[in-house]
Amino acid sequence: MKKLLVLVVTFLMATMALAKDYTQYANPKALVSAAMAKEIMETEKNVVVVDTRSSAHFMAGHIPGAQNMWRPAMGADKGEYEFGGMRASKKKMEDELGKLGINSDTYILLYDAKADYDSARLWWVLDMYGYKNISLIDGGVDGWKEAGFDFDRGFAKKAEVQKFKFPGKESKEKYASLEDVKKAVAANESLIIDTRSVAEHEGTTTKKGAFRPGRIPNGTFIPWETSVNYDGNKTFKSTEELEKIYGDFEDKGAIAYCQSGVRSAHTTFVLTQLLGYENVKNYDGSWIEWSYNKDLVAEKN
Repeated sequence: MKKLLVLVVTFLMATMALAKDYTQYANPKALVSAAMAKEIMETEKNVVVVDTRSSAHFMAGHIPGAQNMWRPAMGADKGEYEFGGMRASKKKMEDELGKLGINSDTYILLYDAKADYDSARLWWVLDMYGYKNISLIDGGVDGWKEAGFDFDRGFAKKAEVQKFKFPGKESKEKYASLEDVKKAVAANESLIIDTRSVAEHEGTTTKKGAFRPGRIPNGTFIPWETSVNYDGNKTFKSTEELEKIYGDFEDKGAIAYCQSGVRSAHTTFVLTQLLGYENVKNYDGSWIEWSYNKDLVAEKN
């Protein structure tokens, strides 16, 4: 009886995932359900699934056939900056993607176990460097599990190294530099969105890597996870729900930030790919870079 109940619940969860209308989003390809991802994996000839969790979590259970890319592989090397958390260079990303068996025509499916915020960071880096053939798996590990699909354990199957080159030139449309943020703060034109936790925003907590507590002036506080349904499989909210949260930002434009540009990349994904808002930038340096510069004001409660 218990086994039957588990099967029924699994079936219902999978049915609910299929029932979600992904064409509601501005870029319908940007986000796919676990069932849609599985179908893509079974029908597409050149597709690579990338798990953006740590290697320990990857080895404990991952989507069959997935490759693993954790933050150091998508981040700048030690010594490139005087602080941490910055994106990897274009050349490094090309090398890392090639190691995973990805070439310039590969369809990349991304997922993690944190409502896709690590995956959104990788999406942002790839998108900024000009690669668009990417989808996030809605719900990540939780969505895959709720759909009743199997996991593999252990190391990833060694991929055949490919030659990967980003098509075209680097696009800065979704990238904000320190100077961009300073100008936005001074002019009070673009909305500065703090996507961190309440404690970070209020300055009662300072995460490792930051040089002081506080927040960037003239900002608006909207935690990154506001866009996610904490319904067991951490899926993205509908466009109607997202518009109620972010609707006032479309005309003015926005710059999102967090500790190191990861959570804010998630918000950038929501605003640009799910809602279709233009003039949205992710501040790569985020609070680490801002707090590093002692001459910049840091608001506190």
